[in-house]
Amino acid sequence: MKGTKKLVQKFLTDRMHITVEDCDRLLASQGYELRKGGGSHRTYHKKDARPITVVGPKGTKHVKSVYIDLIIKYLKPEA
Repeated sequence: MKGTKKLVQKFLTDRMHITVEDCDRLLASQGYELRKGGGSHRTYHKKDARPITVVGPKGTKHVKSVYIDLIIKYLKPEA
């Protein structure tokens, strides 16, 4: 999965330019399923794993670093 490896590298090194679409792709590649709760909150679920919530950005297309940190913490990706 060359594309996934490149995306993981982006999460680890270029955190200021992560979009909601990047989060969708990475989490889907790890088996997470989006179950949108409403509003700007997007919650991803996977059996036997902690849900991950990403809040859509306002005024910019980039996700706040606190949500990127959570994704990295829970997925523990390695490039």
